[in-house]
This record gives sequence, structure tokens and C-alpha cells, in this order.
Amino acid sequence: MSDGRLREEQDRGAKAQALLKNPILVESFESLDSIYIEAWKSTSVEQDAQREKIFQMYQALQALRGHLEQVVTTGNLAKSELEENSKRRIKR
Repeated sequence: MSDGRLREEQDRGAKAQALLKNPILVESFESLDSIYIEAWKSTSVEQDAQREKIFQMYQALQALRGHLEQVVTTGNLAKSELEENSKRRIKR
């Protein structure tokens, strides 16, 4: 991967990390987590469709969080690769 692309990935990772540390987003994830779990717990056995909808919303929330975490990981890997590329250039 080119250094330009690696810098882009590193930048995206830093932005995703900032989002994951943002107090409002952290609060939103925690609040929605609780809301969905409590809503699921309060459904009756007969409310299959309602439970399924709550489960899908919960899964979507987890997918969003997971995607942001993956962008952070990719950014960290890009940063490491940029550092390695820089070291190699210095040794030449």
C-alpha cells in the first residue's frame, strides 16, 4: 500500500478513535444498549416479531461499534507500517 493511502487509513483511524472516545457517542451507545436489552427482556413469549425487531436493532448498534473499532485497528496498522517504511528509508 502506498504511503499516501496509509496516511489516509491512519487519519480515518484517528477520527474513528475520537468518535469512540466522544462522551456523547459513548453515552449513546450505552443508553441504546440498555434500552434494547430492557425492551427485549420486557417482551412476552408471544411477541416474536417485536423481539426480533429489538434484536436486529441491537445487532445494528453492535455492527456500528464494531465497524468503528475496525477502522481504528486499520489505522493503527497503517501507522505501524508507515513507521516501518520510514525506518527502512533511513537505513538506506
